[in-house]
Amino acid sequence: MQNKTNGLTVIRKLLSLVKPLSKYMVIAVTAGVISFLFYTAISVLAANLIVEYIDGGNNIARIIKIMIGAVLLRRLFRYLEQYMNHLIAFKVLALLRNKVFAAVRKLAPAKIEMMNKGDLISAISSDMELLEVFYAHTISPVCIAIITSIIYACYLSTISPVAAAIMIVGHIAIAIILPMIFSKHASAAATKTRHNLAMISSSFLDLLRGLGEIISFAYQKQAVKKVNELNHKLKTNQDILIRQLAILLALVDLLEVLVTAIIFAVLSMTGLDGKSAFVAAVLVYFSFGAVRAVALLGNGLSQTLASAHRVMGILEEKPMVQEIIGKHNLKKNEIANYSGDIIEINNINFAYKDSAILKDFSTSVNNHEFIGIQGPSGCGKSTLLKLIIHFWDLDSGSIKIAGHDILDINTASLYENLSYMTQTSEFFEGSIRDNLLIAKPDASDEEIKEALKKASILEYVEGLKGGLDSPIKELGDNFSGGEKQRLGLARCFLKDAEIYLFDEPTSNLDALNESIILNSINQYMKEKTIIMVSHRTSTLRICDKIIQML
Repeated sequence: MQNKTNGLTVIRKLLSLVKPLSKYMVIAVTAGVISFLFYTAISVLAANLIVEYIDGGNNIARIIKIMIGAVLLRRLFRYLEQYMNHLIAFKVLALLRNKVFAAVRKLAPAKIEMMNKGDLISAISSDMELLEVFYAHTISPVCIAIITSIIYACYLSTISPVAAAIMIVGHIAIAIILPMIFSKHASAAATKTRHNLAMISSSFLDLLRGLGEIISFAYQKQAVKKVNELNHKLKTNQDILIRQLAILLALVDLLEVLVTAIIFAVLSMTGLDGKSAFVAAVLVYFSFGAVRAVALLGNGLSQTLASAHRVMGILEEKPMVQEIIGKHNLKKNEIANYSGDIIEINNINFAYKDSAILKDFSTSVNNHEFIGIQGPSGCGKSTLLKLIIHFWDLDSGSIKIAGHDILDINTASLYENLSYMTQTSEFFEGSIRDNLLIAKPDASDEEIKEALKKASILEYVEGLKGGLDSPIKELGDNFSGGEKQRLGLARCFLKDAEIYLFDEPTSNLDALNESIILNSINQYMKEKTIIMVSHRTSTLRICDKIIQML
């Protein structure tokens, strides 16, 4: 019962997104109904053509002309229906993608770190594709089936109310009863299928990122075995869905023929002549086309609902760290002119997945001071920076910036005044300019070049064929580690924040690149407040003070 309720709830949520586009849906359904009426009309005309031929009538040419006209009109209205359905699907999915991205942004980074990346990728890609099927090929066919069934039942009732009732029962059995029976088995398989697809996506992502290690450690066979095991699980559940569909199709075919035969017998017993009963039976048989389309939605709908559950799950997921609005807006000059301890950390406690990371930790940072933080792995160095920038919530204690508790500072203004750089600066597909403008969207080329100069990489960029328009490939793989770090540093300079948080910014670099980055930081950030985390003593040599964490 719970699954049914959940399914209906999800469907209601999906349908609610169509309300702003209801006029397009009305056009689509109307066009679809007219198209299907022409479809059955063509079948009836064909039956009349056979009767006319047997009787040696003179209306054969006339019937053929009408059939050609009906075929052309059916194609026209069918095209209009499909166009409107896909227009609705594209508009709704564009809205959904925006909603999902906004939800993911609110979840990040705390919640995202704890979520399966494969699930996220599947939700944004393959799950969205299945939702397109729902909007483009599910809503309209269901409405068309209901309306056409009513039309044909009304027509048939003028000949035989009993025959009309039998047809309605047949339509209900094919469109509702049979799919409901099979959906009980298909639903579980569909959910497992979506989960297996997510696992495969996650595994491929891991394998692609670690391809060098896989080759160097001769791990190919084990990697292939892992993928094959996931594929086997996927195939097992897909086979269940295929078998279910095959059995459903066979039963639908059988029921269509059986109901048509019964109605033919009923019509014959009403006194209708054999030829008229034959034509009416043809109409009844082809009237099942609309409900057949609905019946075949069953397995697809199970997968669609499984996908919708995942997408809606992301939209409804509560962030671990709430965005703060409606409180204090931290100003740039407020920080720049602040006297005393710009950052105050008082008796903070934090645990990650039930593992205590920081216990009663306290420290302070003077304005314009360069602080180094050193300590063994796992002591909470990186965690401390994430807490300062409010990526995570404290368990207890407080962190103040410019005298304001971070819980009383609007999140947007906090991010505007703090800059956070890790050892793996992330880059996106696009140009160098595009990736730097993330820090300051309205920056001029002169400002960008000045930032590149401060990061000691302007000469290198200008030496590239495209200059600022030179492409950056996925994850920045066409640049070395040192080049990416200097570009990341240039992005920090371009933002011109008041407080900088550096998390192991040089740990993966050689001595030359480390020296370049440290010299740039020391030279151009003298009027800024800097906290740098590193396990290297040599990296922290330029700091005003070093805090040891245990």
